[in-house]
Amino acid sequence: YRDDKGIRIEAYDIAHMAGKDMVGVMVVFRGSELEKSSYRKFTIKGFEGSNDPRALKEVLERRFAHSEWTMPDLIVVDGSTAQKNVALQTLLSHKKTIPVVGVVKDEKHRPVRIIGPKKLIDEHKSAILHANAESHRFAITFHTQKRNKSFLA
Repeated sequence: YRDDKGIRIEAYDIAHMAGKDMVGVMVVFRGSELEKSSYRKFTIKGFEGSNDPRALKEVLERRFAHSEWTMPDLIVVDGSTAQKNVALQTLLSHKKTIPVVGVVKDEKHRPVRIIGPKKLIDEHKSAILHANAESHRFAITFHTQKRNKSFLA
């Protein structure tokens, strides 16, 4: 699905504190614009503990249960090969062929490389990095809200 605004990128991130109050988010970047009305928040319900790839799988399963939501042209995951592979396996199980890139970070959470289809990375590098940074910001904000709510409860 393309329109005059360019490709639709969905970026996903998981946030938690040692497995507590685990959440996932989806942000949408179309062309050079953030599409905030399409952002989604997910509270991880399927398990306890710290397992980012498993949490990402749950988020993607729940996202692709919504066939009424516009499908992306590209999926960006925060993480390395494990997260990228989980995304590809989940897409396969839903009979979707959407390219996936992973943004690999250093210990200070700065991007060090992008893994995935080279042509797409070369074409959309700045949008990929922007979408990834926005998903991280949104995930941290949502997690903080959830943690504060738990703390007050």
